[in-house]
Amino acid sequence: MEGWGDRGVMTLRWDDPAILSGNAPFCVVGVNLYRSFDSEYGPYHRVTDLPLGALQWVDRTDNELVLEEDVTEQFTLAGYNTASGVNAPRYVFKVRLGPIVKEGSQAIPANAPEDVRVYVDGVEVPALVVRGESGEVEIDSYNYPNVTTQSLDKPVLPKPGSRVTCTYRRNRVLIRTDLDKRVFYRVTTVALPPGCNASTATGGDLLETPLERAPMALRHETEKLDYIWREAIERNRWILEQGGERVKAFIRKTSGVPCFCFQDAHHKQPISDCLQCYGTGILGGYEGPFDMIISPDDAERRVSQKDIGRTVEHSQEVWTGPSPLLSQRDFLVKLNGDRFSVGPVRTPTNRGMVLQQHFTAGRFDEADIRYRVPIGNPVKYAAIQFVPEGATLSPQITNNPAIPAEVQLRGQTKAWENITW
Repeated sequence: MEGWGDRGVMTLRWDDPAILSGNAPFCVVGVNLYRSFDSEYGPYHRVTDLPLGALQWVDRTDNELVLEEDVTEQFTLAGYNTASGVNAPRYVFKVRLGPIVKEGSQAIPANAPEDVRVYVDGVEVPALVVRGESGEVEIDSYNYPNVTTQSLDKPVLPKPGSRVTCTYRRNRVLIRTDLDKRVFYRVTTVALPPGCNASTATGGDLLETPLERAPMALRHETEKLDYIWREAIERNRWILEQGGERVKAFIRKTSGVPCFCFQDAHHKQPISDCLQCYGTGILGGYEGPFDMIISPDDAERRVSQKDIGRTVEHSQEVWTGPSPLLSQRDFLVKLNGDRFSVGPVRTPTNRGMVLQQHFTAGRFDEADIRYRVPIGNPVKYAAIQFVPEGATLSPQITNNPAIPAEVQLRGQTKAWENITW
């Protein structure tokens, strides 16, 4: 997985699935790429509309260009507004596909006239104010200086029958890499069955690898597990199975449909006791629950008096395996119903291979909104797949020609190659 360069850009690479002997009877068409935010178990949304025939894909924040949208019938303020107390006429319209964002940004709302281009009957006119959050643009109705003629030119304003268009950018895909955001990918093979004529095949003839069988990749891993450390993880898992505590993990959402409880577009603070997002700002609030095992609890419980009343203080040092991947502000639910917030997570690694997770779990009060999150049925590590309607794998430099491609484990360092072969 590569994340060099600009923010919001990930480059993914994979091996050609046609070289696998198991795929020899099939006519491989390409691969489908799936992306999931926050949880490695989904839901996964397909990134590509059609199967990819290449071995590389650059996933990036996409600020789509909307070219000359007709806004003639979308004016919210046109002509003189006596209530405003301004003598000059005002012309304000609202684009359909807002909010408006800056070019090349991480979905930063537009706030400058140069972020849009407005035309009246094919003549470009300057914008006075751009409110990117609401998608509103105001045409400059004041006289502006002409340096060439050393005079003031009158503005070009819409008239009855005029056609007004606007060119702007709106965010279609946002790949956030700030604040340790989690982005997961899976690649599936798409092929035609044996004996199917490719010239007459239809979309219904295509076969695809089940998503749960596709390996998962994430930007936190800079090296793939070799058999030594895979065995170490299995032994740690055995220890947890013998003496660990079964809990359910809820992973806080950082991407998704924004909740309607935002006070305004500037502060962007959700209501702390909202039952739609549970204070996260994203509808649903949390992914999960996911079954996992943590180390035994050996911490003290203490009832303390605070300004808000008596509370139970109970914090414990916890370690667990590398999956599911947790981060600060996720929470755990124990079998007795107590809920614990996940503190800063430390992930011991070896050459970039994530081996364990260490963190402090602190019990929060029953009045906390997170106690209102329903538990439901635990997810048994199933990858949920969504197909659309309409990065980051590093080059794997190790290769042993004597080992068949379908069984060969690959790494990215010479040390990994020396251990494995």
